[in-house]
Amino acid sequence: MVIHSPIFSGSIIQDKDFGYANLSGSFTGSLTGSFKGEIDVQQATFENLIVTRTITLGTDSIDSQRITGSMYVSGGITLDGDINVINGGQVQVEGVNVLDSAIAFAIALG
Repeated sequence: MVIHSPIFSGSIIQDKDFGYANLSGSFTGSLTGSFKGEIDVQQATFENLIVTRTITLGTDSIDSQRITGSMYVSGGITLDGDINVINGGQVQVEGVNVLDSAIAFAIALG
């Protein structure tokens, strides 16, 4: 691991088989290999992020989190709340716009 411009308090323990860090502060750099634990950051960029258990966006009911671009989910999403589609966005299932289909179905039923 290379750390550039470190400003932190805490400790780093490393030997040939084990590494552990308990840090607070700021630094730039890179990690190669795997990381297990908690990360609390203002901004991070990941080329490939795998979440094995839970990802939480925000901590308060008024938080507004934004995902820019596309999101691919293999498996399922459990939602407790609402999906608000704005700015001409669409909800599609197998390429079919769900809202347009629901409106057309309602019109057909009269």
